[in-house]
This record gives sequence, C-alpha cells and structure tokens, in this order.
Amino acid sequence: LAADIVGKKCREVIGGPVIKAKSGALAQLASKAGVSLQEADARLGFLTAKAAEACRVMMANPGTRVGVSILVNRKKNGVLFVNECLVLSLKLPAVNWSYCVGFQRDISKEVPLHALLSAATSDCAYSSLISRRGAALDARRSTLLGVGGENVVRCLHEKALNVFSQDIW
Repeated sequence: LAADIVGKKCREVIGGPVIKAKSGALAQLASKAGVSLQEADARLGFLTAKAAEACRVMMANPGTRVGVSILVNRKKNGVLFVNECLVLSLKLPAVNWSYCVGFQRDISKEVPLHALLSAATSDCAYSSLISRRGAALDARRSTLLGVGGENVVRCLHEKALNVFSQDIW
C-alpha cells in the first residue's frame, strides 16, 4: 500500500538492503537462483549499485530523466519478485520544493528471478536486460514525461503538497 511507503527512502522499501534486513531472505534468494550466499549477496550489491546509478542520473536531470532499474524486491508475505522501478525527480512549483516519486511494478513473469540474477554479473549483461525491456519502459516513460504526462505530474504535485503540508503543520 502507498501509505506504507510514503516518506520513506528507496533503500527502506526496495532492493538489496530490504532483502538483507529480513532473516532468511538472502538464503531464499540464493536458493532460487542456484548460487551461494556470497554470490547472491554480490549480485544483490551489483543491482543496488545500478539502481543508485540510475538515481544519480535522474537527480542530475530533474523533471527530464526517469531513473530506471530492475531489482529484487520482497513482498510483505516474504515472496521475492523482480521489481521494475522508475523514479522521477520533480519540483513543486508553488513552493519550489524538490521531491522524488517511484513507480514499482512486478515483472517476474517477463523477467524471472534467475534471469535477473544472471544479468547481475556485468554491466553489459545488465544493460542488455534493460534494453530488452525497451518497449515496455518507453511506454511507461512516455506516460510520465510525454504527451499527457502533465496530468500525471499535476496529480503527483497535489499528492506531494498534501504530504508536505502534513509534515509542516
């Protein structure tokens, strides 16, 4: 639920830190991928670094670039899944406040967990995976930044203002 994650940092709700924080989750990941705990940890670290890199690019170009990453995530019930995450940095025009919003989607049916972890071995393999997701990602990006995207952004501004105002008052 959105209420569970509003105001939290990305590392608190997705990716490697979340998997490592839950007892047995890393072992579950290693088992599903058929790799050792150390290898699962290394690949999780690789994916986390790629997500951070995507965020840095997005933050350097606020409002014009969408940060894209594909990560391992964990549902509340403990099930691991492949998470496609898009992050957008925006400024609230009325008060010039910056904020980020992330959009997550379970793509486990399109990219199985073992395929993601196989791609988490090199920049080339990971980039190839992102490229294969090109059409789906382009459609999602255009919804956020393209024609009609202003409606999405307006809605995000309204929600952000609501969250910010609760923090201030």
